[in-house]
Amino acid sequence: LEKWSPQSALDQLQAKLDASEAESEVQIKQFLAQDLPLESFLESFCQSRTHSHVCRTQLEKLQELLQK
Repeated sequence: LEKWSPQSALDQLQAKLDASEAESEVQIKQFLAQDLPLESFLESFCQSRTHSHVCRTQLEKLQELLQK
């Protein structure tokens, strides 16, 4: 049951958000170091940021639900 607790869900969403944010930072550094072409950077960065925003929204909504 602990695996399916609301706190566990929050922790998992926070971990996904943190990982996505870290991935975005790595992509930025690679692009600025010219290790990543523009087209590849734009595609992967947009996907990472979209994933981050989805995770953040889910996390915020779950937090709202748990506060009620």
